Amino acid sequence: MTRNGPATRAGVGTRAISALLTAAVAGSVYRSACAVDRRRRVVPLRDARSRSAAPATVTVVVPARNEAAVLDDCLHAIRSQTYSRDGGLRLVVVDDDSSDATGEIAHRHAREDACVSVVRTAGPPPGWTGKVHAMHAGIEAAGAPQPGEWLLFVDADTVLGPEALERLLATALAVDADLVSTPGGPPRGHSLSWPLLVPPAMQMIGENADPDGAGGKAFAIGHCILVRREQYTKMGGWEALASRRNEDIALATAVRDCGGTTRTVDGLDHVTTTGMDPFGQGWGSFRKSFMAATRGSIPVLLGGGLGQIALALAAPAAVVAGARSRRRWLTAVGAAGWVAQSVAHQQNADLMRSAPWLAPLAPLTGALFGGVLVDGAIRSLRGTGSWKGRPDTRA
Repeated sequence: MTRNGPATRAGVGTRAISALLTAAVAGSVYRSACAVDRRRRVVPLRDARSRSAAPATVTVVVPARNEAAVLDDCLHAIRSQTYSRDGGLRLVVVDDDSSDATGEIAHRHAREDACVSVVRTAGPPPGWTGKVHAMHAGIEAAGAPQPGEWLLFVDADTVLGPEALERLLATALAVDADLVSTPGGPPRGHSLSWPLLVPPAMQMIGENADPDGAGGKAFAIGHCILVRREQYTKMGGWEALASRRNEDIALATAVRDCGGTTRTVDGLDHVTTTGMDPFGQGWGSFRKSFMAATRGSIPVLLGGGLGQIALALAAPAAVVAGARSRRRWLTAVGAAGWVAQSVAHQQNADLMRSAPWLAPLAPLTGALFGGVLVDGAIRSLRGTGSWKGRPDTRA
């Protein structure tokens, strides 16, 4: 007769833990492999000289709400583009009910440059989110569509290098895309949000949106989006996305669903953003994005955050558990998972110009980013989420 003593029960428990850790590590390895594949499908930015078509009208829209600290640099950079004004470069700044000097700065640029115009809104009407309504107002103020026109949406905390517009157009034409989008890279003296939050954030966002539009959703980053006006009109414009807060991915997906082609572009050497700095602002920005993407769902945010933490820490936990239990195979599984996470982190960090040499810390940065989602769940539960004085989510 066999007795189930403490040693036997301990052995069963150890095997169960080993099995759970192995399954979690396998999941993290799969996620890492997918992240590497997505990175390889990001389109490199083309040289401006590769654009052979005649200059087209480009209407640039900059939505700005209380952006006095960054707007001047943004507008100077747009006005300094090497793109020929023979094509009809137009810049519309939308003062979205600002209470600081945003409007004054915008009007000063309009006085200095005839291509700049300013429109002020009193905030979004019912059924609209603030940024979407501001961009809609900018397009309306720009006037009638022009033949072959392109629309460029640029966040106020984003600065374009002199050749950015020319290169984006050249890339869109070279890959026959109706919409191209690039994240902004880190500014000088950036905060720790770049090495610690940005790589795992890009991996999680990429799991829900595809860089070449082939998945359930098409990837885009609101920092800088260039889209054919014809395709923008075809998908219904911002009116069709009035209530959306994750408007960048929503726009790219709508363009794709209407037969257009979308591509994510690596333009980070020509586009920078201060939207992730300081660290607290970067944390809040990502929290806002994921609260918007989940419509503030507490179960999804909490489950996603805890799942992210568990998968991120599974590999080092397997290494430790294997060493303590003398299961070399478990240690090897954990080490393989750790390497896979590090490679994925390195690929995303390299894309975002955010300290790829910190890749071995991938389990820790991944777990840290899980805290962003948990924080979002807590704020949704308390109803305390806000962004620029407006709720993070809106029915």
